[in-house]
Amino acid sequence: MKVHHISLLTGDFEQNFHFYVDILGLRLVKNSINQGNIYMRHVYYGDFLGSAGTVVTFFPDHRFGQERIDGKSALTGIKFGIPRGSRQFWTNRLAKFITDSSVNMTNSLSVRDFDQIPLEFIETDDILTDWHINTLTDIPAEFQITGVLGTTLLTDHIDATTRFLKDMVGDFSAITLEKTENNLPVSKWGRGSVDHIAFAVESTAELDAIWKKAERLDYTREAYVDRGYFSSVYLLTPSGNRIEFATLTPGFTLDESVRELGTTFALPPRYEARRGELLRYFGRQGEHFDKVKPAKFDENVTVKINQIRPCTNTSLNETTEI
Repeated sequence: MKVHHISLLTGDFEQNFHFYVDILGLRLVKNSINQGNIYMRHVYYGDFLGSAGTVVTFFPDHRFGQERIDGKSALTGIKFGIPRGSRQFWTNRLAKFITDSSVNMTNSLSVRDFDQIPLEFIETDDILTDWHINTLTDIPAEFQITGVLGTTLLTDHIDATTRFLKDMVGDFSAITLEKTENNLPVSKWGRGSVDHIAFAVESTAELDAIWKKAERLDYTREAYVDRGYFSSVYLLTPSGNRIEFATLTPGFTLDESVRELGTTFALPPRYEARRGELLRYFGRQGEHFDKVKPAKFDENVTVKINQIRPCTNTSLNETTEI
């Protein structure tokens, strides 16, 4: 299965925004709430359209400012795809902001962000095209990050976890499994912890099948929910790590045009009635949702881009016509 998104924790939104938008060149595509705790923010970064497979999300909260422990059972880090031949560009760019970058023997670039999240930049044959290119960054299109390739799963239950991933994910090459020892400490949530990785599915019918299969195989089912922008199933691995399966639609243009992505306080329909209450709450915390402004285009481009809406029959193996 291909990656849909990956979600992590951060203790400092401004610092997080600076790294993922200003330095990495991603776009803030959604400024919303944690639907499991509506008094916590949830921000999403991705390509210009917020396409599934390019999205990294964070739950910013000062309580996550503490140091995390990636112990004997944890998801850790993000693997990003970059265009072939762009490694030197990224080596030079990141060296301006980070002092501990390194290049390994497989020609990938390894760094840690401001939350000490291990990041790996891996060259692939992909390149962003058309409306996927982020025109709001100074990074040239031919060097822009092309997507999220995966993460690493630390587990002391390597055999059971491998069986789980084969059963429920199938092709789980997006997850690098690393066996840990029982004498390692228990993992502890903190800045940079990975909450979950999500895999993309094409329909709720496929979600239904995953939900039923997990029950049949006696795996732990956590939730089946409508997130507004997509529907999701959450399962837990044998060592307790969260794996999500999410649909491709409706997508992030459910409540904002492509031009406006990330510029408003976005709420899925079922939370709309609480907008005033939530804005007052976040306002008292000194948090606001006007960090970025709508993208500017000439009149012809604006008309075209405002007409972009989710394609309900998009295949994981097809390109949406814009």
